[in-house]
Amino acid sequence: MTSRPKSAASLAVALGAMLVMSSVVLAQAATTIEQAELAGLSPEKRAEVEQRMKQPGQKVHEILQTMLLNNIKAKFPANQIVALDFARGIAVVELPNGQLRSVHFDTTTLAIKS
Repeated sequence: MTSRPKSAASLAVALGAMLVMSSVVLAQAATTIEQAELAGLSPEKRAEVEQRMKQPGQKVHEILQTMLLNNIKAKFPANQIVALDFARGIAVVELPNGQLRSVHFDTTTLAIKS
């Protein structure tokens, strides 16, 4: 009977190690995605994002989404981005009346096309 508690403890340690490893993998994936997002930007836009990243807690995707929403709001009265396909340059925004609208943008400059 003493082997069961040891087995349970070993299992708990193994599960904990797996969770830590999966967290490390997820963190690496996010870093790779961030690098890909930055690589697709124009040099000017990339420099702007990198400048904003100097503030603590800033993530590339969040910065890009904020910059994009600001550009959209300059043309349309949008409340928020509800869906974003950055690779295809399409954002779906919620308008003040609750309707949704798709907005096309340039993925290198974040300039609004439609």
